[in-house]
Amino acid sequence: MKLFTTLACCLALCAGHARAAPLAVLVPTAGISSAPAALSAFVFSPSTGAGTGKHPAVVMVHGCGGVYGRDGQLNARHTMWGEYLAAQGYVALMLDSFGARGMKEICTTKFSERTLKESDRVGDAYAALAYLRQRPDVDGQHIAMLGWSHGAGVTLNTITHRPTDAIGFNAAIAFYPGCTSRSKKSDNFHPYAPLLLLIGEADDWTPAAPCKALAATVAARGESMQIVTYSDTYHDFDNPALTAKRLRKDVPNGVNPGAGVTTAPNPEARADAQQRVTRFLAVHLKRNIAPQEIDHEPQPRTP
Repeated sequence: MKLFTTLACCLALCAGHARAAPLAVLVPTAGISSAPAALSAFVFSPSTGAGTGKHPAVVMVHGCGGVYGRDGQLNARHTMWGEYLAAQGYVALMLDSFGARGMKEICTTKFSERTLKESDRVGDAYAALAYLRQRPDVDGQHIAMLGWSHGAGVTLNTITHRPTDAIGFNAAIAFYPGCTSRSKKSDNFHPYAPLLLLIGEADDWTPAAPCKALAATVAARGESMQIVTYSDTYHDFDNPALTAKRLRKDVPNGVNPGAGVTTAPNPEARADAQQRVTRFLAVHLKRNIAPQEIDHEPQPRTP
C-alpha cells in the first residue's frame, strides 16, 4: 500500500510538471487577411501557476517550410518556442498561413514563381492579433510578433505597415529574415514598434550583411531597431531538430541560386537568442524580469 501511494504521488507530480498540448483554434480572417478561409493556429498557454488573469501574448509566424514537420505535427522549433514563451508567462499563438491556401511549403519554389509573397501574409498577422485581443486570457495592449525566415520577412513587412483602424503590435522579433531588397530601400523602412533581428554571420540563405546595413541605417535615424549576429552560424540555427550541418540542394534561392543553402544547429546561439528574446519581450511587453535574468544578461553583440 505504501509503495502504491508513493508511486501515485510520483505520477501526480510528473503530471503536474507535464507541458499541456497546445490548443488547436481557428483564426477568423474576414476583412483582414487574403486567406480564403479561417487560418489554423495553435495556442500555447501559461501554466496555472502563472495565474488566471490576462497575459501578454506573442503571434508566431512560420517560414517557407510551413508550420508542420514530416510527421504532420507542429515541428520541433515551433513547439520549442511555443513552450518556452508559455513558460515565460506569455500566450503564444503559432499561426499556419499555408493550410487555408492549400500549401505545404514554398522553400523549393523560386522567388519569381511563388504565388504567396511575404506581403500577402501581413493580413494573416493582423488577423491573429485581432483574434488574440478578443481572448479573455490575453492582455490585448501587450502583444508582440515573432517570425522565422519567410515569416521573419512577414514580420518586417508587418511592423512597418501599421493598421489604419487598429492598434498594431507592441514589439517584433525576426529570426534570419531576408533584408537584401529592404536594405536597398532603407529610406522607406520605418518600424512603428521596437524591432529585434537575430541572424547568423555565415547564413547563405538570407545573408546577414544587408540586415546589418539596414539596422545601422534605421538605428542612426533614432528608430528602435537592433540586430544580434552570431559568428560561424547558419540559417535555422535555433532549430532543436537539427543535429548536423546540411546543404539543401532542393532550395533554388539564397546567396548563390542553384548551389543550395546551408542549415546547421548552434545550441549556444539558440540559448543566447532565448535569453535575448526573454529580455526584449520583458522590456517591451511590461513583464517583470527575474533577478537571475538580470544577473545573467547576455553581453552585447554588434554588427
